[in-house]
Amino acid sequence: MEEILLKITAVKESKASLLSLTHEGLTRIPDEIFDLDHLTNLNLRGNKIEEIPAEISKLKNLKVLYLDNNQIQKIDARFFELENIIVLNLTNNNIECISEEIGRFKELKRLHISQNKLRSLPKSIGELENLEHLYGHGNELTKLPNELGQLKKLKHLNFFNNRITDLDIDLSNLKLLNYLELGFNQITKLSPTIGKLENLEILSLFDNQLVELPKEISNLVNLRRLNVSYNQLETIELNLKTMKNLGELHVFKNNLRDLKRLNVRKLCNRLPSYSSHFCLLIDETQELMIHSLSKIFIKSSKIGIINLEHKKMPEGHYYKQIPYELSQKYKLVDPRRERMRERFKKKNN
Repeated sequence: MEEILLKITAVKESKASLLSLTHEGLTRIPDEIFDLDHLTNLNLRGNKIEEIPAEISKLKNLKVLYLDNNQIQKIDARFFELENIIVLNLTNNNIECISEEIGRFKELKRLHISQNKLRSLPKSIGELENLEHLYGHGNELTKLPNELGQLKKLKHLNFFNNRITDLDIDLSNLKLLNYLELGFNQITKLSPTIGKLENLEILSLFDNQLVELPKEISNLVNLRRLNVSYNQLETIELNLKTMKNLGELHVFKNNLRDLKRLNVRKLCNRLPSYSSHFCLLIDETQELMIHSLSKIFIKSSKIGIINLEHKKMPEGHYYKQIPYELSQKYKLVDPRRERMRERFKKKNN
């Protein structure tokens, strides 16, 4: 503790704007910190802190606060008086509830609340008018509040690995959103307003309960990657004329019966400009379609797929996914994908 007090004293005397006390074994925030009213950046990640006390409200100039990887359960209401906060990281704690008072953080741009025990989000989250990044993966959420649709400046939204059952939210105002991650949930329905996300580039709906995609999804003219693998889709209909930037489509492990409305060859000839990796694309449950697609995979110079004759990957190439049906037919495996899927499935079971 003596060394910690020396660091706090040094910051006080020098009027430094940053105090970092990471991985120090702290079980509470030292009282001496609350006298540093000039602080703008406080990093207390990786300790064993259990509570955010009322005294933290004295740090009126605080803009960046890292309290991730602690054991926080309680947040005093006066914490939300820190109305200059721009970045707040509360990842990997034991937080079960966030107060409606969070709506006072009008300057907040980045909010990290992943890997807690949250079952709901406050409606006032829609009042965070400057929020650009919201990360809430690894919680126990079953629904997202409609007020999320009010976050006009939002760019990144990640609620991977929760228990969300539908996305029936008006997304029309999220014009700046370019990344939407909702994999490993239980979503059965998407709002047609998803087609209004005109700047969306990445959409991940991996491992949900979707039986269909809204036709409005073809309005996502800037979409580059769409992942709807491990759902219950029977058909997929995308307008590739409007979706000119779509370079990656992942639909393996569904109940697809035909892909007649999807120009597979046209899609196979697209190489994403944002990635050095080749595309890995589509599977189908019918034997003829598997055979046809496997030929496309092999012959197209735009597709980096396994040499099925030799049952091996080219040297030095990194594959993010192997299409499920191809892996079954040709005894190929993707252990990385399976390990990840099993790890996150355990929580939902």
